[in-house]
Amino acid sequence: DEAAPGAPSHMVMLNWLLNEKPLSPVDELALTVLDELLMGTRTATLYKAMAESGLGAAVVGGGVSDELKQATFSVGLKGVAKEDVPKVEALALETLAAAAKDGFEADAVEAAVNTLEFQLREMNTGGFPKGLAFMLSMLPRWIYRDDEGANVADALRFEAPLAELKTKLASGEKVFEPLLASLLVD
Repeated sequence: DEAAPGAPSHMVMLNWLLNEKPLSPVDELALTVLDELLMGTRTATLYKAMAESGLGAAVVGGGVSDELKQATFSVGLKGVAKEDVPKVEALALETLAAAAKDGFEADAVEAAVNTLEFQLREMNTGGFPKGLAFMLSMLPRWIYRDDEGANVADALRFEAPLAELKTKLASGEKVFEPLLASLLVD
């Protein structure tokens, strides 16, 4: 549908290239949880800040995209007034920096880890063929990884990395803040 005459019509999208080299299996899972904490729900840190800012009509960008050799992160707003375009970038950068500094609520982290674990264990593909879903989840390793001795099927093996991630979190180690700082903020 077309915007009303005079309505804000700019779109602002910020994009980051997250990694040059493949992430470890634990960091891959941590990045998925971090994405859930930042953009996964309407109350997620970055999504909420963008949506409630009044700077645009709707949040755009899907957060983490990890299907290619290098993962990316995208966030933005559409329906932005011309004079508010720089404010959108500033808001995103300030929100990410604050999250890297202050961290996330313990119950939000627990919910995000539980969401990831449920998705991994259930592998609910809806009407999509499960075998094809498994193949597509292995595809990035198959095409882009040349690790010596690596097995393409490692993309489906989540138990050990998930247990390691949970152990780090249970010990009180900051997992998401340093990852956020190194991939998006610094």
